[in-house]
Amino acid sequence: MYNLRYFILIFIFSIILLFTTPKLFKYVNKINILNNVLKNQHGLIIKKADKVKYKIFPRPHLEIRDSTISIGKKFINVKAKELKIYTNIRSLYFSDQIFLKKIKFKGSYLGNDISGYYIPKSKINFLFLRFDDLGIESKFFLNNKKKLPNTAGQIKLKILDKNLLINFDYDKYLKFENSVYISRNIHTKLSGKLDFSPFFYFNISSDIKKINFENLKLKLLYQFIVNELSNNKLNGELYIHYLTKKVIGKNKKKFNKINLNFNNGDIISNNSTLNFANLNIKINFYLKRYHTYKNLEYELFIETKNINKFFKIIDVKEDKNIKEIKALIKGTINLDAQKYYFDKVMIDKKNIQKKQLLKLKDFFDKNSINYFSDGLMKKNVYLFLKDLIEFI
Repeated sequence: MYNLRYFILIFIFSIILLFTTPKLFKYVNKINILNNVLKNQHGLIIKKADKVKYKIFPRPHLEIRDSTISIGKKFINVKAKELKIYTNIRSLYFSDQIFLKKIKFKGSYLGNDISGYYIPKSKINFLFLRFDDLGIESKFFLNNKKKLPNTAGQIKLKILDKNLLINFDYDKYLKFENSVYISRNIHTKLSGKLDFSPFFYFNISSDIKKINFENLKLKLLYQFIVNELSNNKLNGELYIHYLTKKVIGKNKKKFNKINLNFNNGDIISNNSTLNFANLNIKINFYLKRYHTYKNLEYELFIETKNINKFFKIIDVKEDKNIKEIKALIKGTINLDAQKYYFDKVMIDKKNIQKKQLLKLKDFFDKNSINYFSDGLMKKNVYLFLKDLIEFI
């Protein structure tokens, strides 16, 4: 035991020497060699890596300040304020035997603070990202047979209380299928593709499995589509399908579909169908984006086999003299000024007179904003329809 202490001291001294000696090395040239490994195996490049330091604690690693992580030539550039590279100890001594274990980083992307880490593994490479200011966490499980930015795998994205699971494959465009979005108010399956070249274009299909209309913030959804997507002049197609669980007649279900085409800021819908409060509604519209305002041209085809069921839902007195209803409403809306114009209203092939159309316009101009100022909630819609019918 007396002699063993010398072996213990020699062992401790060797470990200290092994971990401290790399402090004497200059690592700028080693970063260039490391970049070859990152580029060839992972599709990553570290730029502006001229401030390299070797740190021992909490475990040996290289630290780079004020660098840039680049993925592809024009794909993603993350400004890394702090970048830590972990390798095996052999890699610190021999540049031709670099074995990457982990990359940690803190920095910014698109003006937002971002942090995360990247761990290469035998089959699946793992990437974790966190946007602290936005409350976003994402986990990427990447097929290591393909290198970034052309890759495939799975993304688990958490945005506050919302969860998104995406199974994707990216080559010339990003393709995703069997993907799921879940929040407190909606559960939907997603599939489609995003094309980034020569310009951005999307084609997305959403199959809604469950939805809570009571708590769903339709006004935010409306503002996102009409303002964000339109103002950014995006191009693409969005298809939304929803099959209700409510059975009608002989095991028939209500089928809802919304088709939206985005063309450089304009939004077009043809033959969208909704089943609402015992009404079958078909919608065609064209939202035209002008320099100072947005104008919506629309056609509504409305029919029901029993109008009194609709009256009961919105708390209007039953009318035994009528049952089936077919109606056509054509008009335009200045969305910015909230001004309504009715070109044609036809009920059971009878045209509503022009004088009545002017009264209808006056009612919408004065009252619609009061009903929907706090959101497009179902109770507000029912109240508005009730007062509209009693007004007419």
